[in-house]
Amino acid sequence: MNNKLIVYLFSFLPLSLILGNFFINTNILLINLLTLFYCFKNNYWFFLRDKFFKILIVFYAYIVINSLYNFYLNPNYGFDGILRSIGFIKFIFLGFALYVSTIDKIELNKILISWIIILIILAIDLIFEFIFKFNLMGFKSLDQTRLVSFFYDEYVAGSFLFAFGFITTIFFFNNKNSLKKLIFNLLFLLIPILILLTGERSNFIKSIILFSLIIFFIDKSFLVINKKLILLILIVTCTISIYSSKTLLIKQTEFFKRILIVKDAKKYSDYFQNIKYFAHYDAAWSIFKNYPLNGIGNKNFRNECSKDKYFNSNLKLSSQRCTTHPHQLHFELLSEQGLIGYFIIIYFIIFFIKRKIFEEFNSQKPFEYSLNLYLLVFLIPILPSGSFFSSFNGSLFWIIFALSNRKNF
Repeated sequence: MNNKLIVYLFSFLPLSLILGNFFINTNILLINLLTLFYCFKNNYWFFLRDKFFKILIVFYAYIVINSLYNFYLNPNYGFDGILRSIGFIKFIFLGFALYVSTIDKIELNKILISWIIILIILAIDLIFEFIFKFNLMGFKSLDQTRLVSFFYDEYVAGSFLFAFGFITTIFFFNNKNSLKKLIFNLLFLLIPILILLTGERSNFIKSIILFSLIIFFIDKSFLVINKKLILLILIVTCTISIYSSKTLLIKQTEFFKRILIVKDAKKYSDYFQNIKYFAHYDAAWSIFKNYPLNGIGNKNFRNECSKDKYFNSNLKLSSQRCTTHPHQLHFELLSEQGLIGYFIIIYFIIFFIKRKIFEEFNSQKPFEYSLNLYLLVFLIPILPSGSFFSSFNGSLFWIIFALSNRKNF
């Protein structure tokens, strides 16, 4: 019964993310409590000896101690960073929930069926919103170049699709029914197109990279269309979509326009002076240089970046450098956790992927290695990303990790 409840809760994780932070945190809390109850009931603590779990516990201890230390040095930072660091334990147990509960293929199938239903509803809603400028519930985006769908005022539909879209559709590629196989192949092809429609440039680029990697490695027997033809269809469809929509054309070309208007650039970085994200990166890099070993602690970028010493007179948008986080995984980790925290978590991710990815490639399981390819693309530097420790973006990573970390059958 306990196992079934964990399966049900995992089935509703995507819906929880749509409903908001309270629901996702509650869902994760229930999963963790059931996992711990299962361990107590069955004296099932083998995962405590797992090397990946040990590395994560070391990282957890580090970020909590680091937050306390930085609060001691700078009490004006407040308790937010300490609370977020303490709360990070929820992601660790989430990452091992499926590993502990040892779900079978039938149970995993139930989870993915729930996810595909949610994805199809979201896809319909996004297309509806793209055409009519409001979604099925009447939500309108304040930025007409972005879509919000059911997320109300959060521009995260692209992140959601990038995390769940590819792995969910590819799970059903091994379908003996040729019609169903065709449908899931087409849904797989639709994911990067939908992400393009959301107006999220970074996630669109990541989706193209992940899509291409999966197509490159997947055995052709799982596809109903030739690999080269699939890529050609994607390129043509995206190109037509961009040039047939004024809002998409503006959104996808404004980055390059901001670079091209720069005149008399003296160095390479000058070309990015009109890109706000690079002001965040510059502030984060300066903070890291001032606190290279342990950074400034979790959730403290927002407090530190406003100091005058981080204003860069050579950077046009330096006055807009402050935000809740640097909007890039590597800069966030370096500025807030320093080299110590950065190397612990990056070592953990790379070490995990290295072990898993070769196993899955050798066994030719597209669903399995797609999970690990997602984790790999998640690490791409420079491209903007959400906060690694936030409820929404953090959950996306650890949900995919939990699926990859489960015991294979």
